[in-house]
Amino acid sequence: MKKWKRAAVILAVCMVSGILGCSEEKGQESQAAEYHMYYVSPKETALETTEYIPKERTASAMVQEVSGMLSQGMEEDGYLSLLPENVKIQDITYEGQTVSVNFNSEYKNMKNTREILARAGIVKAFTQIQGVSDVEFFCEGEPMTDAAGVLIGKMDKNTFVENKGENINSYVHTSLNLYFADENGDSLKKENISVYYSSNVPLEREVVERLLKGPKTEGLKPTLSPNTNILGVSIVEGICYVNLDKSFLSNSMDVQEELPIYSIVNSLTDACNVRGVQISVEGETAVNFRESMKLDQIYHADYRLTEENQGEKEEKE
Repeated sequence: MKKWKRAAVILAVCMVSGILGCSEEKGQESQAAEYHMYYVSPKETALETTEYIPKERTASAMVQEVSGMLSQGMEEDGYLSLLPENVKIQDITYEGQTVSVNFNSEYKNMKNTREILARAGIVKAFTQIQGVSDVEFFCEGEPMTDAAGVLIGKMDKNTFVENKGENINSYVHTSLNLYFADENGDSLKKENISVYYSSNVPLEREVVERLLKGPKTEGLKPTLSPNTNILGVSIVEGICYVNLDKSFLSNSMDVQEELPIYSIVNSLTDACNVRGVQISVEGETAVNFRESMKLDQIYHADYRLTEENQGEKEEKE
């Protein structure tokens, strides 16, 4: 009997040791996956990720360490470096919460798909560092612009939207016209932005998500509450159907009542070339937005509400 008890105690100790050992291993794995480094896939169609353990954990040290890895590939896995061999970093600075990277002129000679992936990987690599909120790109000392000549500006971890599924690190680049309210909330004003989004995200959903995030330009006001949830966005036979939750009705912004509707309609029409938009609230269209905007109808783009056309109208009057 005593032998049995002793054996049970030994077995219990072994089990506890095993559990603690597993916990330690899991803890080590979690610590190892705390940071990541990004690479380009062999076919240059997506980003690949590997675990990255920094040598030093200060922000400035990690910025320098990551910058040195941007031109390094992973030969054993066949992963390509974010930057091709001829693209060089002339200098890099870290001030406040911004990392500024200045490239040589070869940066602009990269293929469009490679450049998008490189930019996404660089932004992701730096903004995972505590103390770094955004990244700024320069070429030969000049602020970077996209192919359309639009200033790129600072990019943060939300610049590159991802969706779960296959090829979540594959990005598409486009320019969008988004319509927000002017500072008085009386008319709409167009903001042209350069965006990168996951190839798994339909463009029409990306447009609505960007409207919810609000404008980047000073002097513009959001037309939709950021607390509004998107329940669905789809295009069927040229009509875009936007389904929002009840926050769309209850969290109204301080702008004229028609502006939120036409902010959505005009933005989707410009981006997706749809011929109309129908907005519903939790699947229901038999409701009014504020007092007079009925949702049981299809709305068409109306650019008379834009600031430029409002000015022309006032002059004629």
